[in-house]
Amino acid sequence: MALKLVVGMLGVLFFLRLSGKTQMAQLTPLDSVNAFVLGALVGGVIYTAEVSVWQLIFSLAVWTVVNLSIRCLLHFRRLRRFIKGDTTMIVRRGALNLREFRRNGLEMEQFRTMLRENGIFSMFDVGDARFETNGRLTVSRPGKSSESYLFVNDGTVMEGALAAADKDERWLLRNLKKLGYPDPGRLFCVEWTPGRGFYVSSFDERSHESGKTLGQDGASN
Repeated sequence: MALKLVVGMLGVLFFLRLSGKTQMAQLTPLDSVNAFVLGALVGGVIYTAEVSVWQLIFSLAVWTVVNLSIRCLLHFRRLRRFIKGDTTMIVRRGALNLREFRRNGLEMEQFRTMLRENGIFSMFDVGDARFETNGRLTVSRPGKSSESYLFVNDGTVMEGALAAADKDERWLLRNLKKLGYPDPGRLFCVEWTPGRGFYVSSFDERSHESGKTLGQDGASN
């Protein structure tokens, strides 16, 4: 049993080194699944005499390969959205988005509990509220804008963020081209804040670069 425990611990550490520190923070549903699977896998093998150390090593190796393969598939938009999910705005300017409440299986009492965990005890103190991919709530108070959108993440255009900002991909591509970035696939991230502009980071650059705000017609705001 002691040998299995040591091998299991080393296997999990190796997995975390390959997959990144987000596994410990459990930022996405995939991270949570990994935590459940690894815990069940290592725990079950340790207390099952019929399973050998080599079978444990093989199981950990297979799960690592599966996990890395899934991460490669995240470059496809639809699969990325299905696996990782989207951050959703469930309150905008004090108004509840009931469609997102139902889609996320969220009840008002659950929502009020999450507000209290953020130190907010009344809906009058809620300006915007986002339901993050890890199931946590991010809240901003009235008058303190939280309006910023991640339009490109790791070279992938985020269609959900564009829709939330009432923009489309043509608008994004046109403005990025004016800023000198014709190919969003070569960008690590693009964040847009209304009234402030674009924050762009390219895979080809060590530093970031901020651009000015451009409107729908391409004119500066």
